[in-house]
Amino acid sequence: MTEEENRHTDPASGAPDLGKFKNVEALARAYRELEAEFTRRSQRLKALEEASRAGGTETQSQPPSSEASESEIPPQDSVLNDDEAIYTAAMQHEEVRKRIVGEYLDRVRGVPLMAGGGAPVRAPARRVSSIGEAGKLALGYLRNQKL
Repeated sequence: MTEEENRHTDPASGAPDLGKFKNVEALARAYRELEAEFTRRSQRLKALEEASRAGGTETQSQPPSSEASESEIPPQDSVLNDDEAIYTAAMQHEEVRKRIVGEYLDRVRGVPLMAGGGAPVRAPARRVSSIGEAGKLALGYLRNQKL
């Protein structure tokens, strides 16, 4: 480990500081997405280099707007993970809102509420059946009583 990594490590938990990531899974997912994007760009660069060596006519036949449209449209995974984007999209569609609220209310209706109108449940009174049992109960009260 380098000194910089040591400074970002919490000595109590032994876990490294993940920066803007909430947990290790989010960091791993971001790394996979970055790796996939790097692979796509490397393949695209390799294809363009081969096309330029072949004569350069193939690069002109491809529309340049494909690169621009790919950068404008976010990947589907990032859209689904963005809570604010999902919330905004759901709020714009009346049918989606009605369906979400309806499903929520159906689940809430199935939750049992307190029985008996909210009155507390009392334990039955304990009755002694013999003098010996009464003596034990009295002795227990006296021992637990704080003077």
